[in-house]
Amino acid sequence: MTLLPASPFWSVLFFLMLLNLGLSTMLGTMQGILTPLQDNFPALRRRRLCCLGGFVLGLLFVQRSGSYFVAMFDDYSATLPLVAVVACEAVAVAWVYGAERFLADVEQMLGRRPWRLYGYMWRYGSLGAMLCLLLASLGQLCLSRPSYQAWDRDTATETRRPYPPWAVGLIVGLIVAAVLPIPLVLLRQLLRERRQRLAPPPAPPGHLDPDVDPEEEEEEEEEEESPADPPPPNGYRPLCAQPPPGTR
Repeated sequence: MTLLPASPFWSVLFFLMLLNLGLSTMLGTMQGILTPLQDNFPALRRRRLCCLGGFVLGLLFVQRSGSYFVAMFDDYSATLPLVAVVACEAVAVAWVYGAERFLADVEQMLGRRPWRLYGYMWRYGSLGAMLCLLLASLGQLCLSRPSYQAWDRDTATETRRPYPPWAVGLIVGLIVAAVLPIPLVLLRQLLRERRQRLAPPPAPPGHLDPDVDPEEEEEEEEEEESPADPPPPNGYRPLCAQPPPGTR
């Protein structure tokens, strides 16, 4: 870029392009995080507080040790939890909702029914492969201690070092925090459906309450509708008392 004519101008444009690229990427990332949270928790509709919290958390990655935290999040927060989430989605679609019902939905949308091979792959092939990958990842995580690439000043090279205990705890927390919402939401839905089944059904329109006497209810309605001072039987209504002339 320095060989181009007016190289400072092109350099400014290049770095402005990088800035806009980063901002547009973060807008999509924040929207993907905030929208599910705001749908489930209306108290989080204050976008300024959410963005401020994300900014404060992002300061962790711009320190001198920020590259190590970036590597930790990149290696452990998006690999094993992602496989676990996708495996749960496969179980929900293929076994809970039903592969045949899902194929019927696809046929209704596309106008043609997909091959039955897709149903077998959803039920057995893809799910089995993801479960094997999940078990292998868990085994590797348990057998070999998590490590990271550290810069060695003495040799001026990068060496592999194990994470300290607090970092291992942070890694476990990242994995659990990414997978824990699935069983929690499942438990909440099961409890909500159980409460709905145990709750008494709503009374249909026109249904009479056995604990309330209809005659007493009619009398109460008549008393509410009747005026406080009924007119005399001769048909004349009493006039309000007026003060004598000259007085107020």
